[in-house]
Amino acid sequence: MSKAKKTADEMIPGDLIHPGEILADELAARKMTQQALADEMQMSKSEISLLVNGHRNITPVLAVGLENVLGIDAEFWMNLQIRHDIDKVRKKMQNAIDKANISTDRKQKLKRLTA
Repeated sequence: MSKAKKTADEMIPGDLIHPGEILADELAARKMTQQALADEMQMSKSEISLLVNGHRNITPVLAVGLENVLGIDAEFWMNLQIRHDIDKVRKKMQNAIDKANISTDRKQKLKRLTA
């Protein structure tokens, strides 16, 4: 069963979109295989697969490599990674607040601070 894709307008805070998902979409749009990207970037297909499947993060070196091969700015890829990392932290903080033994009012105030 595949996940339904969301448009940017449908996404809500806490939706964790890994940059690898965006890369997978970009490869599909270009009809480019993971192997072809790996070859162009002088990487193994397994490294690209880890990235596409959200098990590897974008690094500055990887972002520059993607820029060179795909023509998409390295800053774009790094911003996606930073946003993903921040969303992960926020979600973790909100889960901790939910589990905390404090009043509902206090939980709501804390959640607003982490949103």
